[in-house]
Amino acid sequence: MFGVYLEQKELFAHHPFILENGERLGPITIGYETYGTLSPERDNCILLEHALTGTAHAAKHDEADTPGWWDPYIGPGKTVDTNKYFVVCTNVFGGCSGTTGPSSINPQTGEAFRLEFPGFSVKDIIKVQRELLEELHITKLKAVIGGSMGGMQATQWAIDYPEITESIINIASPLACGPDAIGYNLIMRMAILNDPDFNGGNYVGQPEGGLATARMIGMMTYRTSELFSKRFERFTVAESSPRAFSKEHFQIESYLQYQGDSFVERFDANSYLYLTKAIDLFDVTSAAENERPAFSDISIPYLLIGITTDQLFRIHDIRRHYRLLKEWHVPVHYHEIASEYGHDAFLVEEEKEKFAPVIQHFLETKTLSTML
Repeated sequence: MFGVYLEQKELFAHHPFILENGERLGPITIGYETYGTLSPERDNCILLEHALTGTAHAAKHDEADTPGWWDPYIGPGKTVDTNKYFVVCTNVFGGCSGTTGPSSINPQTGEAFRLEFPGFSVKDIIKVQRELLEELHITKLKAVIGGSMGGMQATQWAIDYPEITESIINIASPLACGPDAIGYNLIMRMAILNDPDFNGGNYVGQPEGGLATARMIGMMTYRTSELFSKRFERFTVAESSPRAFSKEHFQIESYLQYQGDSFVERFDANSYLYLTKAIDLFDVTSAAENERPAFSDISIPYLLIGITTDQLFRIHDIRRHYRLLKEWHVPVHYHEIASEYGHDAFLVEEEKEKFAPVIQHFLETKTLSTML
């Protein structure tokens, strides 16, 4: 199920993992992959955070390996230069690719957790990562880099563990999930929950129709209408019938159906429910009366990259959050990128030259010309 380069460690074997909601869990298995060589001083580490449906497999380890989700950026001489840095990428807590999550076996019952898995937050996700770094005897991070949900994790690192983190790079992620994204996540969850095969989370195989539909909804937010128009127009599939509702008539239908079907083969529906809810609940801007918002304590260099065409995390929210960071005197640097690929642009190889120089410069200098 998992790649040959995936390593796993058991955490919290001798003391329980106490979640933000007070629930206790342990032991926990975490899956991770590493790239490059850890320096003798153990101080050249970069922690890489994946997005919602990503995994620990960020890049190829050799030519025989399968591509990772950030191949253009990781490797010798690349943006995240593995001749200089030791890169760690984990599969997130609650995921389904090597780390404890809803599909894992509950040691108390001998059965899969499923919807008995405790609710968790982004704060909990990075607490598990922090425990892994301690197990690996890594006491300093050059940077934490993440896009989308990964950017939320990076932000939480800046708040919770600034003493071991030198800098943060947040790509296309707000300080709090906006109503558009929360709405999309609800619709995706309802597609899964209303699938007859979901069976209260106790499905056999997968609730394929619901999970595939959720993925198709997501894909419509990850790219832009301009890209869809350019690529698909109203082009039809050869030998299709406009009245055959069970078949794809338009090319966009065929594309979305492929995305949904392939997603069902690699991602667990219950993990999707839990992770999208963790995204919804992420908010480091709220504060009780007369208290400071959590983000105001960020004291390390912080790069925020917004994508002007993002249809999931809208650029007006990213700009507003940049202004909030400035108002609270966070050492923030801001850069905007335009791309017809929208939210997914940072994952697309063709767009590498828009992101790579910005990321590389900030890694090396911790500074950037602020743009807005």
